[in-house]
Amino acid sequence: MKHSAPLVLVSVGTDHHRFDRLVAWVDGWARQHADEVQVVVQHGESVAPCYAEGHRFLDHEVLQDLMTRASVVVSHGGPATILEARRHGHRPLVVARDPRHGEHVDDHQQRFVARVAAEGMVVQARDEAGLVASLDTALGEPKTIRLDTVNGSGPAPDAAAAAAVARVGEQIAAVLATAGRDRRRVRVLYLGGLGRSGSTLLERTLGQLDGVVGIGEAVHLWERGLAADEPCGCGQPFSRCPFWVEVGRVAYGGWSQVDLPAVLAAKAGVDRTRYAPALAAGALAPVVAARARRYRALLGRLYTAVGEVSGARLVVDSSKHASYAYLLRGVPEVDLEVLHVVRDAPAVAYAWAKETPREPGAAEAMMTRWSPLQTALQWDAQNGLVSALAALGTRVHRVRYEDFVTAPAVTVTALAERLGRPVPAPVAGYLRDGVVDLRTSHTVSGNPSRLRTGPTEIRPDEAWRTGLTARDRRRVCLATAPLRAAYGYAART
Repeated sequence: MKHSAPLVLVSVGTDHHRFDRLVAWVDGWARQHADEVQVVVQHGESVAPCYAEGHRFLDHEVLQDLMTRASVVVSHGGPATILEARRHGHRPLVVARDPRHGEHVDDHQQRFVARVAAEGMVVQARDEAGLVASLDTALGEPKTIRLDTVNGSGPAPDAAAAAAVARVGEQIAAVLATAGRDRRRVRVLYLGGLGRSGSTLLERTLGQLDGVVGIGEAVHLWERGLAADEPCGCGQPFSRCPFWVEVGRVAYGGWSQVDLPAVLAAKAGVDRTRYAPALAAGALAPVVAARARRYRALLGRLYTAVGEVSGARLVVDSSKHASYAYLLRGVPEVDLEVLHVVRDAPAVAYAWAKETPREPGAAEAMMTRWSPLQTALQWDAQNGLVSALAALGTRVHRVRYEDFVTAPAVTVTALAERLGRPVPAPVAGYLRDGVVDLRTSHTVSGNPSRLRTGPTEIRPDEAWRTGLTARDRRRVCLATAPLRAAYGYAART
């Protein structure tokens, strides 16, 4: 360590999002000035520097000592780091995190830094060239970044820091006050319930409405899309679908920037039916709550990007899992509504018991099968939890499969009116005589019918009436009797 050389201290804070851009820019500058300066980088979760001295995190006392000795402080746009630098007499060089590169969940750092830079409280760098120029200037003319010598003469460092605290507090309050107005929450219609209840066809039909985009079962995006590269609804592998490639770029700076094992671990550790009650009550164990925060931050960027890339005013997600709906309730970027899709339990039990091939290119040849009794228990659990969302303040609409397939135009028109969506007059423009004209979609996962396009018949599937034994039918009806009655199904089927 060159203690006699000028010290440049760089801090990216403790946010779990990586800030590789800033670390790489500083590291490139450090390589060019290796014999002239000492560069210490607190890089957090970002890739460690090669030429500068890197530390993932620094103890508070160590950081205070470095702040005191530093000639220049370079910071991300976190208010706490900026205030700490100013308390030590520095006017920091600041690079704001950019959500388009996956460096944060929103653009509040950019708005905050622009505001305090306009008051001369920080030196803002928007790109690598700007940061390099600011570093060179700071070392060549130290008075431009010292609070006791800014603009000739000024307040002593302690007084400047105290004044800065007050002004920064005002700026933070102003940014937070406008955050709700500036940020557009993505309106998501979540199809909840148990699979094999007709949700895929209903989602595809709703996706034909103006201003609506259906994305299939986003809950499986990571395993089936990103990991297995299964086909999108457009027929292209996930990795080559233009829609999802652009979503990945907008959300995370490209899918290659996503730490897939970490995502899968966070998902597996919180997206479970058994966690739904704790998610509802906000009473997760600390380690599970941490997973939920990480996963929700990732989902917020995903749905925001889907809304931006599609231009849709309503995103339809047919993931169905109740636990996933409870997670989405806590995503700040998502304005959640739930469409509870219910099908009579014996019919669902038959659908889960029979062999059903998955679409070509899927990692598994056949879809999962359950026994009728297993399905009955899942039918109770999933539908019960989705119904309970209404008691938590979530807007919940309900559609029965039997009503949809019997009168599709009437059902879709009534649902669209409840959702406040403009309905083509008449709906028969794409839905007539029980036939829906399906356009190509970008559904990331789901029933093989998601790949179907063109005129598609909507009709009741009654195969269960002869395919399910009388014994299994009685057992299923007995196990699901209370909820079946609540949803308007007759006691005898």
